[in-house]
Parts: sequence; C-alpha cells; structure tokens
Amino acid sequence: MENLKETLKVTLGQIGNHDLSGDIHNKSNGLSYNNPEFMRRKILKAIEVAKQDESDFLVLPEIMVPLEFVKSHIPSICNENNLIIIGGIEFHHKSTHNNKQYIQNEAFIAVPESSNGTITKEKAMVWRIPKLYPAFTEEETIQKAGYHFSPGNKLYIFNSEKYGSWAVLICVDFLNLPIHQILQKKVQTLFVVSFNKDLNYYYAMSESIHRILYCNVVVCNAANFGGSHAFIPYRKSYKREALKLYGNEIETTITVQLPLKKIKEIQQASRFEEFEGFAKKPSDYDYIR
Repeated sequence: MENLKETLKVTLGQIGNHDLSGDIHNKSNGLSYNNPEFMRRKILKAIEVAKQDESDFLVLPEIMVPLEFVKSHIPSICNENNLIIIGGIEFHHKSTHNNKQYIQNEAFIAVPESSNGTITKEKAMVWRIPKLYPAFTEEETIQKAGYHFSPGNKLYIFNSEKYGSWAVLICVDFLNLPIHQILQKKVQTLFVVSFNKDLNYYYAMSESIHRILYCNVVVCNAANFGGSHAFIPYRKSYKREALKLYGNEIETTITVQLPLKKIKEIQQASRFEEFEGFAKKPSDYDYIR
C-alpha cells in the first residue's frame, strides 16, 4: 500500500437532459441526442470544476455523454488533467441481427496513462462497459422506438497502486445481489452512474451496501431527479453520509473527499481489530473468499 493515496477527491457532475427542447432523442440513430453540443457544454462545465478542485475522479450520470465526445475529447482531457473520468454514454445503435436493431447502454472509464512521469496523449485508455440489465421503463422506451436492448455480460474491476480498486455499475445493475457478492473484499470504492427516479431506494441501497462491501459508495444521478450521494463506512451515522443532493432539475457539480488507504487497511485487518472513527466490518467479512 506504499503508493496508495490517503484520500480520493471525487467530483460529481449532476447534469441532466431535462432542459433540452423539442425531440431529445434521434429515433433513426439509436436514440442518440439530437443536440449533442448542448450536452457537451454541460460536461465541460463539470470538467472545469474537477480541474479547479484538482480531483482524482469526475463522475457523470447515466446516458448523458455523447458517444462522439467520448471518442474525440475525453481521452485528451483526462490525460491533460491527470483526471479519471467516469460517465454514462448516450443510447446508441450497437448492432443489427436478423433485421433487429439493438441499442446498448454503456458507461465509460477514461484513465490517464503516464510514462516516466510524462502524460502521453496517445496512451490514454478508455474502457466502455455495457449495462447488464435494462430498467423496465428503459426497455419500454427502447421497444417503442423499434429497437431491442443489448445486455452486457461482464463485470469490470479496476486496480491501481495509487487509487486502489474500484468498480463502476450502471443504474439498476447496482440492485443486483450476485454482483454485490462478487465485489465483496474486491474494491475500496464503488461508483454508480444513474438515471433514476426512485431516490429513496438507492439511498437505502447505498446505506446498506457501503457496510456490506465495506467500501465507499458514490452514486451520480441525473439532475432531472437529483439524489446524487456518497457514503463512507464511518462509525457515526452523520459522518457516513458524506454527500446527498436534493432537488429536481438542479444542475450542480460538487467535490467530496473519501478515505482510501484506511479503508484498504481495515479490509485487510482482522475483524477483531478496531479503527477509530470507522465502523466495524460485517461479522462474516473475514470468512468471505
């Protein structure tokens, strides 16, 4: 753990598509945005806050980032600012099989890569991970537009000597219990990009999961509904909820600081060992393999 940071600075860019006028989605192009430039401007504002705060991570909500922006700008932005960027890509036409057109809902993770201390633009790494399951309303919207949902089948865990281990889930994938079982003891931070109306459900899940997995949980929801939040496994209840944003159609970008090194130290310690200010691990934690 020698190179592991003591804390992580995470910026949440709670942006939305609620104020787009006219037809938001292009039904002939996989429900992508008709006005991607409008969304790009919002993303750039969030990036400026992350740069100003010298953050380690910037997180953006589900389906908010135009695919072309991920390809053309995100790799250079994350490298130039040594900033890991996580976000949800707009719906897009992924493939056609047997005359059926399939849409994919993806998140991206852009990680700057350094060589001998020098950031090299050409070496920026961008992963795109597909959502495993569609929400009911999401599937209805896709089917009404004449498309089918293309599910993913992989769970990615990212490991870094500096930033620890983390995973990214897309909205309702966060509610999947087998995924939680896989992630136990594997991550110090769990990021969730979301477009979710059922805010209290996700608050309750985060409050439970951050203790079960014993990790930081960060949920970035769309400004349409608000409800972005972050939980830390601290002992005192008022400290566990590090951030909670209330209010519909409120666009804001805010930075929160999360413990990292201490979380990993506690994960690796005996369950009988106590750490000042932090909650105890679940009773079964040391028995999980």
